[in-house]
Amino acid sequence: MKLPLCLFAALAAGSVFAGLSDLSAVYRNGQVFLTWREKDLPADARLEVRGSGKPITREDFEKASLLADMLNTGSAEDWWLDVSNFLVKRTAAMRADEPFAGNAAEAGKKKTSRKGFVIEDGGSPISPEGGLHVHTPRKDETGKRFFAVVARSGGKVCGFAGLAEPVEVGPGFCRPLALSKDALKEGSCKGMALVVRLHGRGGGAGVDGKGRPVGTHIIYASRDLAWREGIPFKFQVSCAKNVVDLTLNDRVWIGRVMDKSEISDGRDRVKAISTFWMGYNPDIARSLKGPKFVCDNYTERYIVHLIRWAQEYLGTDPAATYVFGGSMGGTGAVQLATHFPHVFAAAVAHVPVYSYTWKVNPKGKDGKPQVTGSVSMGRIICSAGKFTKKNPAVMPDGKLLEDYLNGAKNIDRPAVDMPPIIATNGRQDASIPWVNNPDFYKAAGAARQAFFVFWNDRNHARATTYCPPDMKARWSLNNLLRFRLDRSFPAFSRCSDDKDCGDGDPSKGDITGWINRGFDWKVLADTPERYAISLSVSYPGIVYPVTADVTLRRRQEFKFPAGTRLTATVGGEKREVVIDGNGLLTIEKVTFKDAQPLELSITK
Repeated sequence: MKLPLCLFAALAAGSVFAGLSDLSAVYRNGQVFLTWREKDLPADARLEVRGSGKPITREDFEKASLLADMLNTGSAEDWWLDVSNFLVKRTAAMRADEPFAGNAAEAGKKKTSRKGFVIEDGGSPISPEGGLHVHTPRKDETGKRFFAVVARSGGKVCGFAGLAEPVEVGPGFCRPLALSKDALKEGSCKGMALVVRLHGRGGGAGVDGKGRPVGTHIIYASRDLAWREGIPFKFQVSCAKNVVDLTLNDRVWIGRVMDKSEISDGRDRVKAISTFWMGYNPDIARSLKGPKFVCDNYTERYIVHLIRWAQEYLGTDPAATYVFGGSMGGTGAVQLATHFPHVFAAAVAHVPVYSYTWKVNPKGKDGKPQVTGSVSMGRIICSAGKFTKKNPAVMPDGKLLEDYLNGAKNIDRPAVDMPPIIATNGRQDASIPWVNNPDFYKAAGAARQAFFVFWNDRNHARATTYCPPDMKARWSLNNLLRFRLDRSFPAFSRCSDDKDCGDGDPSKGDITGWINRGFDWKVLADTPERYAISLSVSYPGIVYPVTADVTLRRRQEFKFPAGTRLTATVGGEKREVVIDGNGLLTIEKVTFKDAQPLELSITK
């Protein structure tokens, strides 16, 4: 990745209006950093940034391109350091609902001193007084450019500052900046695996419980990565044992506390909200009151952008990117895996929402839901607005948000090699209703995708903890690293050892159960002439024989068009198999008589 290293600066030299002054513009490494001073602006003032190839004056600024608006006053201050921007005082129920939140920051903890943002690699914070905006130029915004900042209050202009001289602007690129000189250097992680870690609801604060800053990098978003350009996101990058951890924070600054009429979850009555690792309403900084509701997947695009940066800047292996998450983070892991199957080698999702629906758990004999809790669609209402079944939310392209977030539909694409998903669930989960889960389980099996899940009769906080050791080993990093985008793997379906997940009623089916438990394998050959793999299945208490269909996913060289007839040798016995209409190669009813490995070989 080639980054522009030039730097140009320009200053305001007299274009000053009451309330704003000393506008400065610096182009560096693909972005323009604008700073200015503010004085005595009204509390309700909001700022906008304008750009043009011509000088911008107080009289004609509206003719210039609007680059960003709805900036708060004092935007140079690093709001990530103020815990009140993230957390409200949580009830005991909220705490129990957030076992995967990660950060232990709480409102009322010691705050750090006021500091400005860092705008250079390893640099010192700028002054927290005044304003900051970071502009990522588009192709038509290069060359000599003028900028201006305008403040409005009550619809009237109350401040203006413009550049008297232009700044030379080169190609735009949105890249992270290191917050210290000790951060990982360019090319320092060449060929390493990348693990993306997603926290649960309530996490993602910029400080820990002792008020210490969290994060190694900051990135100022371009216009496609946030509701406005320049929104700063902090995250952590570390490296150990040839694996790079990318620990993200699902918080986006909206600059206001939403009204109770706009949201249903009090945890979002803060200025930096969670997005369930998906996205939010483009108008979130103004209002979520509708009547139309749109949700854009800003957060997903931001995550993929950071992954590309890690691959190009740090040098991580593009074939070895993994995503881990629990609760809200597990939800994000499923979404990312099914929306971007070409990016992720595998995913681990503990107690996730697989599909956002309006379903509630079926009623028991007393006429009440057997496990009370959240309707899963309510989770995304917090960032999209209070849409309803009759007035649904849509994506920017008009597609129903409910369809985009329907995991059962997303994974039911047999022709696509979905990343293997390893998951856990609890039937007594009041946060993530059980009623949604069976549809996803069954869709994954019907599409012959790789899916491993264990469930029990525990709640949200305990379902994963009480999984057996062999299932916990399944989501270990060592196991995950066997999956790669450039390596084949088997997907198991219709296994005779699978338990009954029921129909969504928490009382029906096997109370404790699993799908595809205990399978192991080793690919022996994947050439144009031959494919061979060693398969086995074993775990404490298993009863043989076990049968399962085996679909060979991500084949690298052993590829043939639909309808091709092949010869499979299974444990010494030959049979004919045919590539189906989706391009899948499946050997049905493979029988495992005991724990000994079984060799499967296929030739044309």
